[in-house]
Amino acid sequence: MKRPVPLPAWRNSSSTPCPGNKAHPSLFSIAMLSRNQIRQTALQYLYAASQTPETEQEGIWDILMEPFRGDYCKLKAKAVSGHLTRDYPDKLRLFITRARETADKLQQDPLTLPVRDQLQDLLTKEGEFNAALLRLKKALHEDPANDKGSLSAACDAAQELNTALMQMRRRLLDTLKDFPAYNAIWPSLISSCRKLQEINDRINCLIHPDDRPSLTEIKKVVEAGRDADELYREAKTLGEDILRRRDGLDAAIDSTLENYSPERVSAIDRAILRLGAYELLHRKDLPAPIVISEAIRLSERFSSAESPRFVNGVLAGISKTQRPA
Repeated sequence: MKRPVPLPAWRNSSSTPCPGNKAHPSLFSIAMLSRNQIRQTALQYLYAASQTPETEQEGIWDILMEPFRGDYCKLKAKAVSGHLTRDYPDKLRLFITRARETADKLQQDPLTLPVRDQLQDLLTKEGEFNAALLRLKKALHEDPANDKGSLSAACDAAQELNTALMQMRRRLLDTLKDFPAYNAIWPSLISSCRKLQEINDRINCLIHPDDRPSLTEIKKVVEAGRDADELYREAKTLGEDILRRRDGLDAAIDSTLENYSPERVSAIDRAILRLGAYELLHRKDLPAPIVISEAIRLSERFSSAESPRFVNGVLAGISKTQRPA
């Protein structure tokens, strides 16, 4: 689909940029999502939907969420390629040494072929994972905004290999139990495996967080991912509910216009008015003055100099004559 028309530029430099622009507000600079962020994202959806044919609207949300998901991907990439794997090279070198020493000791016993094969497969996979971490660092440097998708692809590849390594090590440790005659030589190999497994466990916590205490870096990334998901759910629910009620909202708006034809209302003002009218008519828990005030702020940021007064007049009229008691 075509990219939806972006929201009009912010009218003053002190305003927070909209999420569709490059300088979008960082989703992860605050502890919790604000109602304002959700409303701004829903507003951008309403505006984009009004400028995009219905047959091409399916991918609007993916496009709107790109900047936030890009931030999340960047945080995750930094954690995986940085702090979480800072000791991986040293532990990998130790494991390679011990794996080769173990394989040499087993060489004369054909019954140990399953162990040797698994060790070789594991060494190969470790090499792939190490290369994936290097590619991730390179993508983080060359594509920090994830514009080309190379950062996201590198992150996904590292996570996939991470999961594969965890499974392969578990199988190896289970296989070792079938060879009790060699229990004397297993401890150093097992110790090295477990040290590498600790690194993979940390990365796995980014993908499958649980209730165990986590490193600060993991906690921040996990919370960022949850915030991105929550923003998507909340803004999508709000924006699509407004569109479903569009005809009724437009009727309320148009009936309040005085000496002003509905066709003259700009697309961005129409989107702001739909959002405000929806909150006035279908959100009794929101005080009318707050709804109107927030709509005025949106018009100050996104629309023309005349828009705040216009939006105030229309929504005040709806509140006075049509809001349910």
